[in-house]
Amino acid sequence: MTRSYDVVVVGGGIMGLSIAWSLARRAVGKIALLERAFLGAGGSGKSGAIVRQHYSNRLTVQLARASLHVFQQFDQIIQGPPVFTRTGLAIVVHQNDLPALQTNLQMQQELGIDVHLVSAQELAELDPNARLAEDEVAAWESEAGYVDAVQALSSYAQACQREGVEIQEGVEVRAIIRQGNKAIGLETNEGRIGCGVVVLAVGPWISRLADSLRLDIPVQAGRTQVALFRRPVEMSRRMATCVDFVGQIYYRASAGDLLHVGSIAGEEAQDLVDPDNYSEVADASWVPRIRQRVQRRCPALHRCYGRGGYAALYDLTPDWHPILDRCPNADNVYLAVGFSGHGFKFAPMIGQLMAELIIDGQFRSLDASPLRLSRFAEGQLIKTRYSYSVIA
Repeated sequence: MTRSYDVVVVGGGIMGLSIAWSLARRAVGKIALLERAFLGAGGSGKSGAIVRQHYSNRLTVQLARASLHVFQQFDQIIQGPPVFTRTGLAIVVHQNDLPALQTNLQMQQELGIDVHLVSAQELAELDPNARLAEDEVAAWESEAGYVDAVQALSSYAQACQREGVEIQEGVEVRAIIRQGNKAIGLETNEGRIGCGVVVLAVGPWISRLADSLRLDIPVQAGRTQVALFRRPVEMSRRMATCVDFVGQIYYRASAGDLLHVGSIAGEEAQDLVDPDNYSEVADASWVPRIRQRVQRRCPALHRCYGRGGYAALYDLTPDWHPILDRCPNADNVYLAVGFSGHGFKFAPMIGQLMAELIIDGQFRSLDASPLRLSRFAEGQLIKTRYSYSVIA
C-alpha cells in the first residue's frame, strides 16, 4: 500500500533536517524525511562546521549572520546541548590583497559584524599560536567559531520528531514520479511513496534524480580532504579558527586537543567523483603538504602529532553557491542543493527560507532570488572577490 505525505523532504543532512523542522513549525501537514543511509552520512557528518560571517557578498553574509544567532542559542531554539564554540576568526591575506580585504570588511561592518584589521602583535594576543610575516595582513572576526556537527544533527532530528516529522533512514529515493507538471510520488527501495510537495536536499546525489525531473541541475560531486593533528602539550589551548589565504588552508581546534585542517585552494573541482564510490581516506601524500602549510602559520605545530585524515564530499555548482528554488518544470518540487562545502553555517536560515518559499510562495526573510537555478543559463553567476571559491 502506498504511503502518502503532504511534504516529503529527501536528504537527512543538516539542510534536510532544518527544512523539515521549519516546515513542521508552520504546520504544513504530514511530513516525512527520507535518508538513504543514516542522518549526516553525506557531507554534514564530516563537516568542519566553521561558523563565520566573512564573505564577499551581502547575501551570504546575511545568511551566515542570521544562522549564527540560531547556533548561539541552539539549546533554547532547537533544544538539546549547546553546539557552538566561539573562538574568533583570523583572516590572513598577502599585503597585495589588502584593498579587497578592506572592501569586504567595510561591507560586513555595515551589516553589524564586529570585524577589523589587527596587527601582528594584536593577533598574537588574540591567538598566541599564530604568526604573521612582514608582507601579510590579518583581520579579526570576534563572533566566529564552530559547531559540533554531529550533536547539531542529533538535536535537529529530535526537534523534528517532537514536531511530528517521520524520519525514515535506509530509504533511498530512486525516481520522482510525475503527472504533467507535478510530482505525485517517489519510487524508493521500499516501494512507492505519495507526496504533495517534494524538497530535494540531497547534496551531490541530485544527479541521480535529475533525469526523472527532466532537468539539467549543474551540481557535481567533488572529493575534499581533511587532516587531523594532535597539538603538542605545550601549545597554547587558546586557539582561533583561521582562514589563511596565503597558505590556502583553514583550520580550527577540535575535540581532544586535535586540529582540523583543510584546503581552500579549490582542488575539489578537479577531483570529481562518484558519490557512492570514492576513497574516504585522506591521501598519504596530501597530509604532509598540509602539515607544512599549517606549520608556517603556527610554528609550534612543527611538533604536532599526525592523526591521519579523511575525505568527504562537496556538492559543487559552477559558482560555488547553492541552488534554492522551485523546479521550473515541476511546480511542487523544490531544490536546496549545491552548497559547495560552505553550507553548514547557513542551515538554520536555509530551513526558514525554504519554508517561506514553499508555504508563502516567495522568500520573505531575505531576498535569496540570486540563488535561483536559472542563473546559470542566464549567465548571472554569483561573483566573489576571492579566487578561493569555497570561501566565497
